[in-house]
Amino acid sequence: MTEPFSLLVIADTQYLFDGSRQNPGLLSATFEEVASLQRTGAIAPLAHIIHVGDVTEHGWAGECSTALDAVGRGVQVLGDFGAGVPGMTIATGNHDVEHDSLDDRGPTPFLETFGPGCELLGGTNVRGDVQHGPGGYSSWREVGLPGGPDLGVLALDWRPSDNGWRWAQEMLEGHPDQPTVLVSHDVAARAALTSQGQRISELLARHDQVFLVLGGHEWPSTRVVTGGREYHAVNHQELPFGGAGAARIYDVDPRAGLCQVISLCPALRHPAVLRSVTARRQLALARPEDQFSFPLPAALGGRGDIPWQADGMELLVDEAPQRVAEFDAALVDRYVIELQCRLPEVQVDQWQVLLARLGPSPDESPEPLAAVSLSSENFLGWMAFVAQGETWATSHEYPPGSRVTIVVCNGEDAGVWVDGDPVGRVDAQLAEPLSEGAWRWRIGAGEYEGRCSDAFGGLIQRVRLWGGRSADER
Repeated sequence: MTEPFSLLVIADTQYLFDGSRQNPGLLSATFEEVASLQRTGAIAPLAHIIHVGDVTEHGWAGECSTALDAVGRGVQVLGDFGAGVPGMTIATGNHDVEHDSLDDRGPTPFLETFGPGCELLGGTNVRGDVQHGPGGYSSWREVGLPGGPDLGVLALDWRPSDNGWRWAQEMLEGHPDQPTVLVSHDVAARAALTSQGQRISELLARHDQVFLVLGGHEWPSTRVVTGGREYHAVNHQELPFGGAGAARIYDVDPRAGLCQVISLCPALRHPAVLRSVTARRQLALARPEDQFSFPLPAALGGRGDIPWQADGMELLVDEAPQRVAEFDAALVDRYVIELQCRLPEVQVDQWQVLLARLGPSPDESPEPLAAVSLSSENFLGWMAFVAQGETWATSHEYPPGSRVTIVVCNGEDAGVWVDGDPVGRVDAQLAEPLSEGAWRWRIGAGEYEGRCSDAFGGLIQRVRLWGGRSADER
């Protein structure tokens, strides 16, 4: 299986390299922050860097030279803390060249600086030579991933000519089974594909290997999911201080089958930024379009709708209840429990049970043997009896009406997750097998002193249980 890796995606930096108005230090802070995250293991090792275009404001030689120096020093910082200097993909933006020209425009300062021969394009992980399209503005490279297939990265010019589109088609046809990221400066805006994005979508109609399309140009950043493919416009030009060097990390976890999209702006701690209320609010990058995750393709560990915790285990129960229901399922060793539900629209002053294991408890408590519950404060919890006594896990509070997926797992990877996020308040005993006793379960209500109680006021859409052997027995 492919080992975890990450990609650094740099948004439009044109306002940081604008004639005599230069502020490369904000971008330098971003590189230093990413290096620190990599060094401490907070993110997976960096495999590649992508700039989505509009590196400069005018494409002038002086701007390009300053940008090359700033980015080059940043790449070196990342290399000092990683397993070598990562290579780069640098797309062409409309501000980097004449905006109404195609990729047959001929030489420009941008091409001279960031085109064929640019030392930033190579790197420890880039396999072989970078291939360039007609005119030299588009490019293709293969990035080596430890333990898995190479990652293809195809960058298109801001406006490809007919020859440029044909070359892109040839690159994709030549690598039909290689997971690929396509980069083009103009992709999406306001939760919809742009006309250029539609043209790219047509190009990709027969190329399922492209799972992610990255662009910039329009702001604020947006996300479009269509045809099973992710389209992301990454741009922070609406933010104070020219975007302040804000960037993204795409942290790829093949084992979980997910990519975490982490937007960050280290300049938030800059003294000038801290004195701006607007900057503090906006540069926190807390919108759903800035912080999210998405499923990976099968080639990189994607597993459809099966939670990663259940990998290799037997599906024992798959219920889609419309009302309170009961079933039998023995979870005698390792187990994974998944519930998909919508919380009640109104918070109520009582506990509600989504799933309960029925039967008398070992300590003669009136409570059930195990339960996934919603508290009167709208936090989600898991309680279960194990050999050592009770084990508890508790989430933070959730807004009424939230749609959530809850996963509970014991064993080596013990924990509770809500929408893929681990719950922080978990005790060590959760890893233990469930206690002996009856294996009758109830969906949509609990049990107190042997009587049905604590009915759930929301909607439970699906319940799945998996069972398996312990790690020692495998």
